[in-house]
This record gives sequence, C-alpha cells and structure tokens, in this order.
Amino acid sequence: MYLPRLVAGRDFAAQMVAAALGDVTGDHITVDCSELLSGSASFAAGLVEAILIGGAAAKLTLSNAPDTFARYVTEAARDLSVTAKFDLRSSDPQLAAG
Repeated sequence: MYLPRLVAGRDFAAQMVAAALGDVTGDHITVDCSELLSGSASFAAGLVEAILIGGAAAKLTLSNAPDTFARYVTEAARDLSVTAKFDLRSSDPQLAAG
C-alpha cells in the first residue's frame, strides 16, 4: 500500500486500508511512505489500528517514512501493544531500534 503526500485522521486511515487492501487477515502488509510529506499522529494510530487490530494482519512494515511520521506509527504500535507485529524500515538507526 502506498500513502499519498498528505494524510490525516483516523477515519481516513480506516477508509484507505479498506479501499486499498480489503481483508488483511493473517497478511504481511507493507506501507510505502516514499511520497508522504506529512502525516498526522491520528492517521498513524488509525493505520496501525485498521491493519493490526481491526484487520488482524500478521505484520505491518512501514518503509520510507519521514522521521516524524515513523515516530507516530512506532508510538501507536506501542500504545496499542502490537510492537511484535510492527517493523520499521528506516535509515535512522534510532528509529529502527524502536
């Protein structure tokens, strides 16, 4: 799944996941953020929730994310207790270490 340049809001995250991915149960989902310029913390939380909690995906990998958005998604994974199912592909070793 690819994110557009700007993303915000939990509802938008849930709508994007449903439209782009459909049923993700047991799947390994990669979200490519190479085009993303700005994403809100609420979108990040909604993305994690829609894929790993509601969607029951086995794994979520975030790649090419801007540092701030990568932090938001990492924090959301921690807050939702799904860090074991989350992987961050980052050029920043501190972010990748979680």
